[in-house]
Amino acid sequence: MSTTTNSADDVARSAAADAHTHDVPEPRSVVLRRRFGPWGVPVIMLLMVAVFQSQNSTFLTVDNVWTILESAALPAMVACALTVVLVMGEFDLSVQAVAGFATTTFAALMANWNYTTITAVVIMLAVGLAIGALTGWLVAYQGLNALVVTIGSASLLNGGEFLVSDSKSISTGIDPAFVDFVRSDLVGVPVLVLIAPLVAAVLWAVLDRTALGRELRAIGANREAALFAGVNVRRTILIGFVITAFVCTMAGMFYTGRAGQAYPMTGLQVLLPSFSACFIGAAMFRVGEFNIPGTVVGAVLASMVPNGLLLADVSGYSTYFFQGGILILAVGFARIVAGGRRSR
Repeated sequence: MSTTTNSADDVARSAAADAHTHDVPEPRSVVLRRRFGPWGVPVIMLLMVAVFQSQNSTFLTVDNVWTILESAALPAMVACALTVVLVMGEFDLSVQAVAGFATTTFAALMANWNYTTITAVVIMLAVGLAIGALTGWLVAYQGLNALVVTIGSASLLNGGEFLVSDSKSISTGIDPAFVDFVRSDLVGVPVLVLIAPLVAAVLWAVLDRTALGRELRAIGANREAALFAGVNVRRTILIGFVITAFVCTMAGMFYTGRAGQAYPMTGLQVLLPSFSACFIGAAMFRVGEFNIPGTVVGAVLASMVPNGLLLADVSGYSTYFFQGGILILAVGFARIVAGGRRSR
């Protein structure tokens, strides 16, 4: 009886606090941030498009737009996978290593060990699930810090790339039919540009339309409250890491087909662009929250920058400056438009 009474009192106090909050007018700065903050990223994108177009008139040609979207496809998949982990308040610094390990191992399965494409796909997806399950188990059930675990697993996976490939480039033996499929167009649209939105749509549905997604967001908002509400926090965190590793593995295999070859440490370079895309996305749509649609837009922006710099004949190394700068600006802007709330 005492517990029930205390809970009722807590609810009553919370309701009173909410009512008091609603009676107090919001500061003008907060209102302006809420109304105009989500327009910041689109405005920045338009300005960048204008600048790049002014430097090279081919930037907005149909062929170059498809090039940008195709180059953004696989990084967008990885960034959307990373969004799942960020939503629940964790970090995963192994996304690039998982994708790279999948790229090299998938090629080795076909070229060095003579597995069929279908068998190699099944094996790699199972490996991806195992990697995610191990990471999730260490973080959720053993209480290890996610940053430490994923940094360690990234190093192990990087070493695994050299092991499975015998430190050699794999350029022959990869199924040409798979390569042709990944590089092909469907009704004039690159296949990867069709696949990436499909993966993003599935992840969006999981996060925004399922009980699992609500549990992931609840954990990210307040882990103790989620536990009190009956959420199996440890199991849900494990599932989140499994989803992330699974999607990164898919992206790595597609990269094998796109490149037509594989060599250790030369796969998808997506760590900084992925985090940039996620934090840029947190400044759009669901302001202050990581969300899939915003992440997709952020991934396109992250891929647009190196393309525009290349067409503007800017030195290639400048891309690193822009990527780092975009990440810092994205984090700061996401915090500003969220009204100073913490974006994890």
